[in-house]
Amino acid sequence: MSDTDKKEMTRREVLTTGGAALAGLAAASTVAGQGTQAGEAGQRNAAGRLAGRVAIITGAARGIGRATAVRFAREGADVVLIDIARNIPSAPYPLATPEDLAETERLVRAENRRALAVRADVREMSQMRQATERAIRELGKVDILFANAGIATMNSPLVSITDPQWRDVLEVNLFGVANAMRAVLPHMVERKSGVIVANSSVGGRMGTPGVPNYGAAKWGIIGLVKSVALEVGKSNVRVNAVCPTFIDTELTWQGTSLPGQPRPTRAEIEQVARQFHGLDVGVLPPEDVAAAVLFLVSDEGRFLTGEVIDVAAGSNARWQA
Repeated sequence: MSDTDKKEMTRREVLTTGGAALAGLAAASTVAGQGTQAGEAGQRNAAGRLAGRVAIITGAARGIGRATAVRFAREGADVVLIDIARNIPSAPYPLATPEDLAETERLVRAENRRALAVRADVREMSQMRQATERAIRELGKVDILFANAGIATMNSPLVSITDPQWRDVLEVNLFGVANAMRAVLPHMVERKSGVIVANSSVGGRMGTPGVPNYGAAKWGIIGLVKSVALEVGKSNVRVNAVCPTFIDTELTWQGTSLPGQPRPTRAEIEQVARQFHGLDVGVLPPEDVAAAVLFLVSDEGRFLTGEVIDVAAGSNARWQA
């Protein structure tokens, strides 16, 4: 095997592991959504699977967060949309904007549901408590939390990772999930009713070379979910996670590469995704993650807690049992 062939193989390995690990975050691209006429929406979601419920979604301005917000609204839920809506310097791609958040709010309202847009940083516990208190005050309760906000850095192996790269990813992706849970759990436990879903990743199931901060956070989410599920289960509160693969988001298209090599193209990422998956599909739409989250928070998943669902197009068939 020539040196050129070896370099190409190494590049593909990094793309397959590190690149796949970066899939499935809500700090992602805008998803085109279409509202319905108010009368039609009201007729449909009045009898939806989430009729009468109130949901909080973090990282709601675009990507998986937006797709899930719209899906929840179509199933009858009122939605609290939380997003930082500004850039974090260590993330090497643009995060969502206030305009993105406003568009998600518009899409939820187009489904004839109430929407409450809140600019807040999941890293700040006080802000998450304030957002939860506002949700209860204005919408009456909180039934559902989708702890979805997340970011990633690129080409940041542990030997050379900067302090902000390490700190910001852990604080948003893991501490932020815990903060969101801590904010809503007292209310849910007191009411003896509630369901939480956290967004992990296929990067929480495998090693993630080049982005160890991301991998550590996503593995941590799974441990957190299973621990909290046992802590609050007797209070009739369920806690689960989803692990998405390559998803059509801004973060996924950033890709990852070997130090000193060019960032992969969209075509390369699409090809690697197709090779990585067990099914003959490439990058998945965020609506497919939203569908899995909906199942977990609905009555259809009423006996599922401490569960982790891989929205992974068959790549998960490689995991250990």
